[in-house]
Amino acid sequence: MSESFSELFDELGRIEQRLSDEGPGPELVEELGALRAQADEWMENWLVLEDRIAELCERFGLDLDLDASPINHENAPSNVAPETGPISPAPYPPKPEGSDGISMVWHIPPHLDSEALVRTFRKGIGFFDLWMYQEAAEELEKVLKQTGDFPVARLYLALAYIARGRGREAEPHLQILLSTEQSPWILTSVRHARAHVYAEQGRWREAAEDLVLAVEGGRGVPILHYNLAVALIRVGDWERAIEELINVLEVDSRDEEAWLVGIAVLKRLGRFRLAISWALHGYRLLPDSWRIGKELAILLDYFGRLEEAARIWKRLLRLQPRDPDLWSGWGWTRWRQGDRLSARGAWKKAASLDGKAGQVLLYLGWAALEVGDRIGAWRYLERAEQDETVKNAAHAAMGWIAKAKGQGAGSLSCRNEPAEVGPQELDSKPSGHGY
Repeated sequence: MSESFSELFDELGRIEQRLSDEGPGPELVEELGALRAQADEWMENWLVLEDRIAELCERFGLDLDLDASPINHENAPSNVAPETGPISPAPYPPKPEGSDGISMVWHIPPHLDSEALVRTFRKGIGFFDLWMYQEAAEELEKVLKQTGDFPVARLYLALAYIARGRGREAEPHLQILLSTEQSPWILTSVRHARAHVYAEQGRWREAAEDLVLAVEGGRGVPILHYNLAVALIRVGDWERAIEELINVLEVDSRDEEAWLVGIAVLKRLGRFRLAISWALHGYRLLPDSWRIGKELAILLDYFGRLEEAARIWKRLLRLQPRDPDLWSGWGWTRWRQGDRLSARGAWKKAASLDGKAGQVLLYLGWAALEVGDRIGAWRYLERAEQDETVKNAAHAAMGWIAKAKGQGAGSLSCRNEPAEVGPQELDSKPSGHGY
């Protein structure tokens, strides 16, 4: 098979050379289309082979990695429920306006001229930069014991506490700084830090209030706008969250998380057409983002643009071949296109990568029912029932099978498509690299 695939690449190289020499023409377009059809056929046959291998493993109880790969792919989820707490380290102070971000941070007040003190302070900052927060806190505590009024040391000490999950110990230091400081940079950093503490405690409204003030002092710092957007999402202010995400993308149009959260928020608001515009724009800017690509494929499928969705699923699978969600999504689109064989092969591949994926097992249950395999369907549905997200649907399907069995085989006329709208609920919740 590898030799056949090499031949496809050789043919593609020949067409590419002719396009360069002769320019586009009807004949070459036709040849390119025929080559794509060959590649599709190759992929279909590969899926059938995977399907057979999966069946043998299941039948004989074999524990086999069906897609061994030397590449270690990170399968980060694209959707995190709003109830989850902060997932970032302590908020680093925003870069001071008009500075190099170093000289102001390390500025030592003139009256603190002890060489030993300066050395201890710089050591603490060095540990902080290396994410050695316990060691940083120990050094900065020594500085404050000797000086008592060194704002930057107090700020970094509070941040080190937050990074260690000791937000309550950081709060008194933050309050002192809010009461005594006038530096816009320090006040912005303090409000950002206190918002992080509030977020950890689930006090999202207070976090949002602090972040509004931090944004006013931060002069367009993307992470402040992003974290404010996340806080607004937690309190249900979805429209304002979108505005803040736009502010992020105006500064950094390649912020993957901002695109993902924006898409999720727009879906949550039911503004699916605007969500697909966001997904298209984000994917054009970040064509290697399999997470944005997945959202785009889901939306294209939702709007019935199945050919486009299928092309994106296939491209994403080349980027992330061990992601069960991508196999599940491609299987769903192929099912909608009427290709039941490819759909079942894709879903079995997804199940081999994640044996507890309830939605995929539910799909496989309905697919087995469609071909009259009630025993196989029951096995899939029993496993799907262990997943709380599809438990009710699996239970209902099992009840239907039991009822049909009681009425006789002649009553078995299963529905023509699996339960659920698609590979992922369209009102899925936003994620974030901030709070």
